[in-house]
Amino acid sequence: MKNNIIFAGCSFTWGQGLWSYCPTDLKVPTESEYTRDNYPIPDVAQVFREANRFANLARHWDSDAIIKRNNGGTDEESIRFIDEVKQNNVKNDGLLTQNVNWENVKLCVFQTTQLYRSSFYFNYKGNDYRVFSEPNKRNFDRVEKIKFIFNPDGSPARYPLVLNENESTDIFIDWLIDNNYSVEDFEKIHCNYMTNKIKNKLKELEEKYNIPTLLLCWTDEYLMNFLKDDWLSKRLIKINYFGTNFNTIEEMFFSNKEFEIRNDPNVLHESGNDGHPSLECHRHIASSIINKIEKDNLIKK
Repeated sequence: MKNNIIFAGCSFTWGQGLWSYCPTDLKVPTESEYTRDNYPIPDVAQVFREANRFANLARHWDSDAIIKRNNGGTDEESIRFIDEVKQNNVKNDGLLTQNVNWENVKLCVFQTTQLYRSSFYFNYKGNDYRVFSEPNKRNFDRVEKIKFIFNPDGSPARYPLVLNENESTDIFIDWLIDNNYSVEDFEKIHCNYMTNKIKNKLKELEEKYNIPTLLLCWTDEYLMNFLKDDWLSKRLIKINYFGTNFNTIEEMFFSNKEFEIRNDPNVLHESGNDGHPSLECHRHIASSIINKIEKDNLIKK
């Protein structure tokens, strides 16, 4: 039976926009046609996307890449996806699309997305809330009043009960003021909280199930936390491009604008304003994952 490698991540792992390179005469959508108008992607282009995303290119140990169903997502969702793989929880509205034998999972690659896609939990005046921010951190756009639910064994349930979806954002501002927190303090607290959630999940995989783990960063929001932590830094994948190492995919974009689909002259179809990794970028990410796996001897051929 084949090995399984979990690739937990967002649209970068899923392969958003790679259909722009598919050699077909069929119409494929631009970024806005896909995200705004829900324009369908031809089957042949979907097959191309799946085959050429870095998760599939990096699975050459006779392995299957286990990737969540949905495009996009949060780091919270990626943690939940790992749990669904462990439970082999395949259902139509779930994240997992294929049956997985947990005993055959040999590695987990965790690709971080934008920090502020993940909600932040806080307690104010005896009530629990979570706040959602725009990824660019310009606005705290939604506050929900919640209640944590626990299973019969005392463990927390997967989702809290939402008591009110539209609490005033003033509650969060009041929480900041009462605790003498600045927005910068909140950013640090949120980053530390999510760093610990990611680390705890990866350590659980390694220490409880003997599954090696690796980290791949899109943005630099977690980077300082990862580099300062000896355990996490050893698992960080550096992306190599002809001898130059990059700590994040975003750093690659800054170095070479053609690593973004929208700036790549090699696309075969109009892509629109698609800021996802280009086909070449996926290939360099995949080869860097393979090099890290081989260097650290994480999977036996």
